[in-house]
Amino acid sequence: MQDIDSSNWHEQVEVSGKLVVVEFWHDQCVWCKKLEPIYSTMPNEYSGVVFARFNVLASEENLALGSRFGISGTPTIKVFCEGRDVGEIVGFMDRAELKKELDAIIERAKDCVSKSTAIK
Repeated sequence: MQDIDSSNWHEQVEVSGKLVVVEFWHDQCVWCKKLEPIYSTMPNEYSGVVFARFNVLASEENLALGSRFGISGTPTIKVFCEGRDVGEIVGFMDRAELKKELDAIIERAKDCVSKSTAIK
C-alpha cells in the first residue's frame, strides 16, 4: 500500500504502467477509518495491481487534484489506467461488497494498460 500525494501523482498513477486503485480519504472521515482495515488487505488479493491512498485534505494541491477527479465525498475509490479514471466506488462497504465491485472494475479494465498510451 502506497501513500501518494500531488507531488508524486504523475509517477505513481499517470505513468505507472499498471492499474492503480486509489482510495481518496482524509483524517476526519469516520467511514474512511472503518474502510481502512478492509482496504489495506486488498493488495494481497490482486497481483499486478497497485493500491494507494491519497489524503485529499493534506494540502491545497491534494485538494485541487481531488477536485479534478470529482471527489466530493470520502471514502471514494477510483481505478486508474495510465492516469485515466476507469472505475469508481463511492462510500463505505464491507469486504465482500468491495471485492465484488473491484473485481468488476478490474475485469473491465484488465487490458487497459496494454492498449493505452500515457497521459503527458
